[in-house]
Amino acid sequence: MSTENDKIKRNVLAIKTGKQGQILLDDAIEKCRLTVLAIKLGIQWHVLLDDSVRSQKSVFVRLKGQGTLFTINKIDDETPNVTDNKIDLKMQLWKLPEDELKKMLIDLPPWRISNVVPFSYVLEKPQTFQFQIVPESIDENDLFLLKPTDETLNQTTDETEHQAIKKIGKRSNKELHRIFWRAFTSLRDEHGFEPKSKEVWEIIHEELKAEDQLKEKKELPPKRTYDPHDHIEIIDSVHDPKPKLQWLITGSDTGISPRISEQGTFSFSTLSSLLTRLKKNPPKV
Repeated sequence: MSTENDKIKRNVLAIKTGKQGQILLDDAIEKCRLTVLAIKLGIQWHVLLDDSVRSQKSVFVRLKGQGTLFTINKIDDETPNVTDNKIDLKMQLWKLPEDELKKMLIDLPPWRISNVVPFSYVLEKPQTFQFQIVPESIDENDLFLLKPTDETLNQTTDETEHQAIKKIGKRSNKELHRIFWRAFTSLRDEHGFEPKSKEVWEIIHEELKAEDQLKEKKELPPKRTYDPHDHIEIIDSVHDPKPKLQWLITGSDTGISPRISEQGTFSFSTLSSLLTRLKKNPPKV
């Protein structure tokens, strides 16, 4: 009995001293962001999320707020002594329970999360521990799935790419032409010579990366220079093995959040030929 109590005390002490921060690094190694994995598989993130939830696969969330761990010790048979420890939720990724996942099958983001699966010892000893979080809003960029093995990824790529083509077809987005042309001419005018396709891609990637960093700090990012209409949802670094970007066009509002009217992907491997065509027939920006 004392051994079990000592273990629990060490867990609580780790929380209080912040020594469980290593968990976040472990999570990053074991899990993959939903939107990034969807691009690697060649499908939309909401298709992958829907499939994961209906297949009862684990879905994890990155939260930025606080939680509270309550420890209940009985002084005698009738008098409880309750202590609380504040927990920085950024310390790890949290598994979402079924009731939270059901919201994601019904509503579009943002979703308001008020419950997560707590530490295992909280589930094992509910009479001693209780865990609560401060509700907060999240979107698809805050969701993570277990990272598939290379073998699993290779097995599913052909099938998922076929499904993606079947569902959304080879859609094009003329606004992407203008986005790439803005980046191309900006670099050309700044340096005095034509940039390479990887430089054009990377300057757009850096702009979205800086935007994400400001959002994480809860700061309002400026209007995008190259993508002023926010068509690009996510873009890989040019240094990734097979860089892609995912774009979407939102239609009229549904009253809750904008409705997605069109979406698709664009591969870096086709950018060079696109820039060649654009130089011959520049788009109006």
